Amino acid sequence: MEAQVFNILGKALKKVKLADSVFNVELNEGLLHDVVKGYRANRRQGTHATKTRAFVSGGGKKPFKQKGTGNARQGSNRSPLMPGGAVTHGPQPRDYTQNMNKKAKRLALRIALSDKARNGKLIVVDDFALSGCKTQQIVKALVALKAPKALLSDERKDDFLYKSARNIHGAMTVSPADMNAESVLRYESLVISENALSALTQRLEEGRRESV
Repeated sequence: MEAQVFNILGKALKKVKLADSVFNVELNEGLLHDVVKGYRANRRQGTHATKTRAFVSGGGKKPFKQKGTGNARQGSNRSPLMPGGAVTHGPQPRDYTQNMNKKAKRLALRIALSDKARNGKLIVVDDFALSGCKTQQIVKALVALKAPKALLSDERKDDFLYKSARNIHGAMTVSPADMNAESVLRYESLVISENALSALTQRLEEGRRESV
């Protein structure tokens, strides 16, 4: 499998070979669903909380007499049936963490990358050519590459790409080392530099050899 390499003005320059072990993997929707669900669950803070009757103030005195009012009998204003009372079966702090197998996470990333490559949504650029933080340059590049909603990836030591793209609606940057299946699937296109493509391929092929 090959991919066309463009410059940031959208001009085709050459073609680059893609590793079949990374970009030509059979689709497995069940695995993708499990892994993406795990990533999203692990981002949840789990700090939501409502007050049970043990934490609502008051309740030491019977709200009104037992009989003669026409209302249902009540023994405490902390009851969930009373205005300002507790919440029944409300959410409490909990840990949503899901443990995921490393092999499954790597395979899911390869499947997501393969899906982008098969559908023409993997866009390889020679270089983002940023000498500073220039949002307008990235906006023009996304228009030229016909990728309005894209995940951008480059292997660089500075943070120019991150700062240039962080204000763009529908765009996000990620390094090849931090890329995962959920981040790839969240965006319509993946715009990746040649350097990042090499680093990502090396990372996934090394992980595949270790798991054999």
